[in-house]
Amino acid sequence: MVTLVPLAATAGFENLTCLDWSPTGEYLLFAQNGGLYLGQAPNGSHPRRLTPETTWVSWGRLGPGGDWYLYVTPLEHDYILWRGWITGDEPEELYRTQDHISQPTPSPDGSRVAFVAEHDGTTDLYLLDLKSGEVQSLTQTPFRVACPDFSPDGDLIVFVGLWKEGESWDLFLLDLDSGSLEQLTEDSFFDWGPRFSPDGEWIAFESSRSGASDIYVIRRDGTDLTPFTHDQWRDAFPTWAPSGDRLAFASRRPDGWVILAEGTY
Repeated sequence: MVTLVPLAATAGFENLTCLDWSPTGEYLLFAQNGGLYLGQAPNGSHPRRLTPETTWVSWGRLGPGGDWYLYVTPLEHDYILWRGWITGDEPEELYRTQDHISQPTPSPDGSRVAFVAEHDGTTDLYLLDLKSGEVQSLTQTPFRVACPDFSPDGDLIVFVGLWKEGESWDLFLLDLDSGSLEQLTEDSFFDWGPRFSPDGEWIAFESSRSGASDIYVIRRDGTDLTPFTHDQWRDAFPTWAPSGDRLAFASRRPDGWVILAEGTY
C-alpha cells in the first residue's frame, strides 16, 4: 500500500536544496533559503533552524546517531566543514581549506566524511578521517562529480558525474577498497542525488528520463531501473526512512516545495 503524506502547511518551502531522514526516524533535515532546518518526519513540519542567519548553507547530512550534522560555509578565503549538534551546542570546526568544498557526507560509523572539492579547475571526491585529520583523494577523473552517499556497510560510495558541460549527469559507484569505478547509468538524462537504501540493495535518485524529474530506484548492480514517482512536478532529494519502508522526497509545486513520503514496495 502506498501512503502519500502532504505537508501540513498551506504554503511550501522556498529554494529547498537537500533532504535527509534522521537515523532515529523522528526528524527530517533540510536546507531552504540558505538555512539548515530540522523538522518532524515525514513531512518536515514544525521546522527549527539549526544554522545562524548570518551563514548560507545549501547542504546538510545527519550523523549515524542523529545527534549531529555536517555542513560547509565559506569564510573569507577559506571553506570550513562544520559538525553541528542537534542540542544547539557550539558547532565544531572539522576541516578548513582554500579549495571550494561542498556536500559533506558521513560514513555509516561516523569516523569519515566524504566531500566534493574543486582544485585547479577540477572537482573530485575526497575522504576526511576525523580521528587523524588525514584527507585522501578518492577520484581523479576528467569529469565533474557531486552528491556522494555511502553504502550502509561503508564499502561503496555512489555519486553522480558529468563527463562534459552540456551533457548528462550519470550514476557511478566507487569501491573504496579497490578504487574501482563502475558506471550505473549512461544516457542523455539528468540523474542527481543518489541515496542508498538501508539494506544497501537499492539506490534512489532523481532523474529526468520521464520528461519531468521523478524519483527512480535502481539496484546497486545497475539492474531493475524502476520509476518511484510519475507526475508533472520536479521530484528531488530522495531519502529513505531508517526502516526502508518509505521514501521521502521534495516536490516543486506552484506554491513552493513540499515534502512527501511514499511507502516502498
